[in-house]
Amino acid sequence: MKSLSLAESSTAGSSNTKKVGGPTLPIKEMIVRFLKGKDCLLQLRLEIDPKLQAKSVREDERQKTDFWMSDHRFLKQCVNPFASTLQHLCIVDYGQQSIMRKSSIMSILSVTCNRLKTLDLRNMFIDMSDCHRMTSLTSLTWRCVKVNGAALRNVKDSMTNLSTLALLGVFGAEGGNLTFQHMTVLCLGLSTPAEDLVMNLPTLKKLQLKMQCPKNLVIIAPVLRYVAFNLEVPESSKVELKCIDAVPKSTSSHTVTESHINYSGQVEGAGLEELLYGAASFIPMSSLVEKNPNLKKVFLDIPCMTLAEDGRFLAPLKDVPLSLPSFDHLHNLRKLEVLNIGPGLWYSLEAKVDTLISVEKWPVINTLYLHMIPHNREASLKVLGLLLGTSVTSLKIFIHSSSPVSRDELATGIEEQVSACELRSGNIIICKVLSWTKSLDFSCFSF
Repeated sequence: MKSLSLAESSTAGSSNTKKVGGPTLPIKEMIVRFLKGKDCLLQLRLEIDPKLQAKSVREDERQKTDFWMSDHRFLKQCVNPFASTLQHLCIVDYGQQSIMRKSSIMSILSVTCNRLKTLDLRNMFIDMSDCHRMTSLTSLTWRCVKVNGAALRNVKDSMTNLSTLALLGVFGAEGGNLTFQHMTVLCLGLSTPAEDLVMNLPTLKKLQLKMQCPKNLVIIAPVLRYVAFNLEVPESSKVELKCIDAVPKSTSSHTVTESHINYSGQVEGAGLEELLYGAASFIPMSSLVEKNPNLKKVFLDIPCMTLAEDGRFLAPLKDVPLSLPSFDHLHNLRKLEVLNIGPGLWYSLEAKVDTLISVEKWPVINTLYLHMIPHNREASLKVLGLLLGTSVTSLKIFIHSSSPVSRDELATGIEEQVSACELRSGNIIICKVLSWTKSLDFSCFSF
């Protein structure tokens, strides 16, 4: 057997048991018995059903070990039969309440599973202080976990061959001065701000920053190509993204003092190719765009829309200021092929449409993607008319199914806007988005 996935979906509580041939057994004991003898297993996934994860455990039950998949006794019993062959492991524990119990899972895995290549851990309190070297590990994902303060430094010391590191909703990390020689993909999603975080990543190509901003963040990545910037930078913080070529003469530096963003990068040659930017302030974006004239794809948004768990639109966030990017900065992007506008920015464009009218010259845009939760029909159509007055040759519009203004209400006006420009009808697609949570599910219509 090479791969096995187990999902627990019974009712939460100390009576979390199953009947196996008559006697009543705790679910974890049943799992251990099932895994016994699977001595050639390469991949294992243990996941608590999402509905069960959402249930809270009573206060008087929380100290019992029969709930937690990250309990050290259970882990040793689980992985021992196939520790010498296991290469891929994913464990999703009982919801966010699981972060109240500290687990030595990394110490156990680092000793017993020396061939482990990918590790995905969710909903845990992970203690990294006694983690041994894991030189085979190339991919690490932590999602909704609490860690000890030195966890990132522990990761650097024990996992020297990581190529992918995804930290999504990680609490407690204090930062450090970190170097990863082989890392190509990094997602930093720290939910508590670190003091100082300096990362030297000579092979990094893809970077996502979606977190509480550290007081001092420095990322040195000379071959960086793709950046997702979802970071609000307070006045007390400083962020530096350094894409520096080996030849000093070909580099330049620019500082945006208003937001304490420093960006050093090449003006010619290599540089960012794709930028996904989502923040209330567009000042850092201006610096990123100015120093990367070879950008081919740009996605701009403001994180101000709230959605329910099922993907339904709820309301705009009132405490997020609405702003507009300086479209003048896009003029220098001579290779720009695709511009994406997210639903938060579209909402801001609607609200500030009178300001947009004063824009004298729009950048050259070939393909335009609009992700909308329209609130005002007239304002939406006016904004669309301004954007279509550029060099757009292909247009795709995604309209959320629970928007205040429906797709059907906009369709006629969009047809009129299209007929007034040189866009061929075959290059226009309007999609009604049914959900924006786990995946995009489209019901598409073409004119």
